[in-house]
Amino acid sequence: MAVADLEQRVATLEREMGEVKGRVGILDEDAKSIPDLIKMEFRLASSQRARMSRDIAELQRNVGDLQRNVGNLQRTVGELQGDVGSIPRAVAELVVEVLAERDKKR
Repeated sequence: MAVADLEQRVATLEREMGEVKGRVGILDEDAKSIPDLIKMEFRLASSQRARMSRDIAELQRNVGDLQRNVGNLQRTVGELQGDVGSIPRAVAELVVEVLAERDKKR
């Protein structure tokens, strides 16, 4: 082998070694950021759980309010049904009174 060939191979190996070191450096930088990424992911997950917990609590309050409103509405409907049920009797009593008044005047 000629010295020129050896120099060429050495230059090629040095260039490739530089590229490998560059890649290793990038991997080292990525590896250094992994703990920060884990911390960020943990904070994000904690924040999402806290928000979900608040949303669930609010939803439960809203469902409770809806249940109370439905209960009130059912009571009101029941009262109205009782009132509507008594209307024919009240009308009949009025008719009887009006007819009695009319008969007295005759």
